Amino acid sequence: MTNNARQSAASSAQEALTELQASGRVVLAGRSSVWSGGIFFAHVVLIVLLSCLILAALIVPPVLIGISDFPAGGLIGMFGVLAMLTILLLFVVRGLRKQRRYRRTETDPIVVEQAGLTMRGIGPIPWADFGPAEHRMVPAERDSGFVRRTVMELTESGFANVNHRLPRELRIRLSPEIGPLWNRHRRFIYVPAAENLRQGEVMQLINAGRRVFWGQRA
Repeated sequence: MTNNARQSAASSAQEALTELQASGRVVLAGRSSVWSGGIFFAHVVLIVLLSCLILAALIVPPVLIGISDFPAGGLIGMFGVLAMLTILLLFVVRGLRKQRRYRRTETDPIVVEQAGLTMRGIGPIPWADFGPAEHRMVPAERDSGFVRRTVMELTESGFANVNHRLPRELRIRLSPEIGPLWNRHRRFIYVPAAENLRQGEVMQLINAGRRVFWGQRA
């Protein structure tokens, strides 16, 4: 976020609502949300895994080569294992980069305006593309159960725009994928978190914008 954006960001729920009513636009400073804490945990796990892979690559080959009667077939197998470790290492590094990029987008400005909602660097998302912000039981991000989240359900147009038109690398910024492996998709937009505001206040502000801007069209 730029310094100008930080200075213009509303710092309280009442200030944000007043600004929205007065100017038809309000900017909030984004922050990391509760549900993305799992991403941070996964980030730590990936770092640990990366460290283990590097350690194995440094220690195992010299030990095996130092065994005088180590069979040639064993050496071939060892290099095969190292090749697989290298591939796994590349996947881990790629995952770490993606997670760092996502964490940075959470602090991008949240903008509520007539054109729609801007969050995590995506937008404005038209009001017609999603329903009101609400609490909903949705599939958990890291297991097979359900978890209570603050979400906005995608409408028919929003489902098409997010799942078919939005670039794949940007979709994770809106919500995790759900559904079976052969039909992974996104059905919700997760409500963003804002500095100095509770999640319920962010929901109220988004819904106020929806009533003002989308209600006029309806």
